[in-house]
Amino acid sequence: MPVLEMEVKLPAEDVHRVIFDCIRTGHIGKKDRVKISSRPSYIEVMPGEYPMGGPVKIRITPQGDRSRIRLDVGIGIGTIIGLILDILLFTLFILDPSDPWPLIILIVAGSSLSGYTKICNRYRNKISDLLRTVERTGVIPEFKVEEEPKPPVDINALYERLIRTYSTLYGRGARMVDRKIQAYMKEGLSREEAIKRLAEEEGLLERAEREYVLELAEKKPRPKPEVEGKPGPELPPETLDALYQRLLYRYCSVYGRSRSTLERKIEEYMKGGLSREEAIRILAWEEGIA
Repeated sequence: MPVLEMEVKLPAEDVHRVIFDCIRTGHIGKKDRVKISSRPSYIEVMPGEYPMGGPVKIRITPQGDRSRIRLDVGIGIGTIIGLILDILLFTLFILDPSDPWPLIILIVAGSSLSGYTKICNRYRNKISDLLRTVERTGVIPEFKVEEEPKPPVDINALYERLIRTYSTLYGRGARMVDRKIQAYMKEGLSREEAIKRLAEEEGLLERAEREYVLELAEKKPRPKPEVEGKPGPELPPETLDALYQRLLYRYCSVYGRSRSTLERKIEEYMKGGLSREEAIRILAWEEGIA
């Protein structure tokens, strides 16, 4: 039985666009994801807040300058299991009314249908109110995603990384990646957005953003530290060599980097006017090994 059936005086293309943008930008559920989008007749969504629930299916039937909308929400395995558990607890209480615990657990936990009902009400009310407003005003709203700014990433490098990942895992690279990108673009995403979406699913986007931040940090020149009073005496060569070896061990064994990374750090300080000895001493002090 459908959760919602309604008819509006709007073209099917406009109805699909309004509903799709509303869901995609998280205005119905922030974690909800569009799984399938077929313009202008079908949208399928997986609710993020209820991962074991069934999909939300929205069918749009064109009827000239009007459209008929049908909304169905799947029961899902989570609801079925919860419903069976509710029936079992209630049955135990009926068989033995002297034991109140089954009923108490049932009341405290709430109905297993609460998650399902919440999704039904949320989608029914939001879509119904939204389409009636557009029908009445003739204005199609623009939905925007309010997100914290994220570090930029190299899209071409991200695309190449996706190809390498798919070649290693699945034995298929560019062709499989391109198919997935095209599928996202059919949902209305740009090529850049589609690549980011796929990279996010594969756990590559966050890693690329972290690498970008680390790269900026490594490139940023560090100011020469101000030391009160006279500079300390120069360390003897064997002590400097020992500090350098400790730094080298820290960078290679602890951080998993290389000697060249350590040398670049030293050169950064030397560009600020320090000698090599001073640069090694300051680096060792910062690393807590001086």
